[in-house]
Amino acid sequence: MNNLYKKANIKILGYLVLVIVILSGCKEDFLEENPHSQLSEATFWKTQEDAERALVGCYRLVGGGWWSGLSGWNVYQFIGWGHRTDLGRASNEFGKTLGTEYSPTSLDIESLWKHNYTKISRANYFLENIDKVNMDDDKKREMIAQVRTLRGYAYFLLSQYFGGVPLIKKVLTFDEANCVLRNSKEEVVSFILDELTEAANDLPTEWPSAEKGKVEKGTALAIKGRLLMSENRWSEAAGTYKQIIDLDRYIIDPRYKELFEDEGDDSDEIIFHLRFLQNIYTEIGVTQVDNVPDVYGGYNNLKLFQNFVDEFWMIDGESIENSSLYDPENPFENRDPRLYATIFLPGYTFWRGKIFQAHPDSTIPSQGVSSSKTGYCLKKFADENYDGGLYNYGGDFKLIRYAEVLLSYLESKLEAGDPVDQVLLDETINKVRSREAVNMPPVNETNPDNLRKIIRRERIVELGCEGGIRHWDIYRWRIAHEVLNRNFYGMKITDDPENYTEQFIINEDGYVYNCKKTFHEYNYLWPIPLSEIDINKTLEQNPGY
Repeated sequence: MNNLYKKANIKILGYLVLVIVILSGCKEDFLEENPHSQLSEATFWKTQEDAERALVGCYRLVGGGWWSGLSGWNVYQFIGWGHRTDLGRASNEFGKTLGTEYSPTSLDIESLWKHNYTKISRANYFLENIDKVNMDDDKKREMIAQVRTLRGYAYFLLSQYFGGVPLIKKVLTFDEANCVLRNSKEEVVSFILDELTEAANDLPTEWPSAEKGKVEKGTALAIKGRLLMSENRWSEAAGTYKQIIDLDRYIIDPRYKELFEDEGDDSDEIIFHLRFLQNIYTEIGVTQVDNVPDVYGGYNNLKLFQNFVDEFWMIDGESIENSSLYDPENPFENRDPRLYATIFLPGYTFWRGKIFQAHPDSTIPSQGVSSSKTGYCLKKFADENYDGGLYNYGGDFKLIRYAEVLLSYLESKLEAGDPVDQVLLDETINKVRSREAVNMPPVNETNPDNLRKIIRRERIVELGCEGGIRHWDIYRWRIAHEVLNRNFYGMKITDDPENYTEQFIINEDGYVYNCKKTFHEYNYLWPIPLSEIDINKTLEQNPGY
């Protein structure tokens, strides 16, 4: 695999410890002053090699453990956010009402805040010191553009869930850090757009193979496109996505499942990803342990709902309600191939030599957890061919793919009121659907209301459970309060619900009840973590908390 981390001289990886000491962004609170030592000031920022080591530090938050804001959390926040959507939920209890997780003391909300401000702090430290280095000006501009893109992405995530946040553009002293104010959402958005626009101008369209994995022009533009969509600036978003298309840099890979495994790390469909290296810099088991069913040695942390399964239509392009191919006795036959790549299906999926058997009351004594509380587990990132240590997997985690760009371009054109014809459909959504591994029938609908529904469903089945996209989608569409305030169900466990007398709650059709979710209007903005308000009394809390 070719990229900065996987083919770089191993001594650069060895320097990461040094980089973290020098570039540490925080101690106990998120904006505490960066440590300045005599060593770093006097000896570090001298050569291009120093700058390259520091750049690696900006890309990689070295460490272990999901909740410390480090490498595992990078992956967990994008898969685990599935429990905040209508696709699935975490934990093993039945009947729990989910809604209390939107709390100022919520651990994952606090971690998202701290993790991204750590990245911002390191980026600021890099940008303040890079001019000390005597090196080629073009190389320096490229490095600066990479770091500005990474900082812009961190602010993008913060702005999407907290609204206006402190806009920190420099290294702060201890006193400064403890009295920063929140900037307005408009100020943060304007800053991000400027950062990404300018960074894109200085980034290459494509890196040489030995440096593949660094952010490039398409990365900055793709993040910019997302932000413009969330702000309903549709014409600008369409123009930004068209820039990416016109780069002629990316493809729709003929494969699908392999894109989410080690095998797909170097695909030219990938625009932005978290890079890992087996046994050296790993994602700490999230994909190969946390979301693999326990019948295969994992912990199946994310349980998927029946309504997610139902979003995958039949191979004739019709819904399960309308297709003559749908057989209730064999509900998984003749479905969109992406269903088989995304979800472990009870009694149907054949994986590692055996059929996946799941039932809500089945247990594995050695694990002490259920095979699944819904019958469905996440398969998308599980690598059937991986035989190494489950916590040492080195496959990259993909954040933005070209498929998203094409679907977002079509959506932006539609919402901007631009005409949609068959040519546009064939250049976007149909290109995604026609990849060799999927080969679903083309879309020919041009009625705006009907096409909007098709695009939104396509995003679910194509992009489900990756990159936090579904979570972001239901927020920016302002439909979270509609799709989350209801009961959620797993697999069908009886054909005779009227005479069912076992322990589980079922609905009138025999599907097992799993949980109820609640979502309030004020949950569209997450609470500022209480731990940060305790440190900095000037931080205003979001309404409702």
